[in-house]
Amino acid sequence: MKPAALLLTVTLGSFLSSPLYAKHLGVIGQTFEIVEMDMLDWIQARLAQLEANGEMAKMEDQFKEQVKRSVQRPAPVKGLTTTTSPSTYFVDPSMTLAEDIRNEKGEVLFAKGLTINPFDSSTWPSNVPLPPMALSKQLAFLDGDDERQIAWAKAYRAEHPDVTVKWILTNGEPEAVFKALGERIYFDQQGNITRKLTIKHIPTLAKQEGKQWMMQEFDVSGLN
Repeated sequence: MKPAALLLTVTLGSFLSSPLYAKHLGVIGQTFEIVEMDMLDWIQARLAQLEANGEMAKMEDQFKEQVKRSVQRPAPVKGLTTTTSPSTYFVDPSMTLAEDIRNEKGEVLFAKGLTINPFDSSTWPSNVPLPPMALSKQLAFLDGDDERQIAWAKAYRAEHPDVTVKWILTNGEPEAVFKALGERIYFDQQGNITRKLTIKHIPTLAKQEGKQWMMQEFDVSGLN
């Protein structure tokens, strides 16, 4: 063993084998009592400070403006494009319960794994035979900032005056499209509906066809 390693071994052994003693060294400097501020008191104090220096009013104005912008122009649904090769396809609307649905007593009303098709009343959990489901409304998905799609919507409305259409934007300002079409406008917030209906191109029309959704894409490249 090298001399340096031997010296280190002896020193450590001596230190570990020797008894350790603690000694009170007194108090050095001023001491303070530990005080824990209640979180609610801290929040109240912070709010009072923000209100006193005008920051609270500024934050409220910013929040109101943010809400106003989000209502006027919600966040667009990403990933949707127009197409010059429109197609028609079908989507099964069936839903399967991921967990049991229980009543207030904990009794199972509908068991996990139950599959229900909204368009097929025979799958509905009922002891009474129900008539076939018929949805008269159609769902039209479009980009409110695309003048070609607005022109398509106007033309479709003129060709089908007796059809009830729910106009659902994936982008744009609902108020502006309402003024253009003169009808109530909806917005697919966060793209929840377009994802479920597997929509990739707009405009797309969704309507019931038997026990499925029939999805019809449209080419608007030639419209002004």
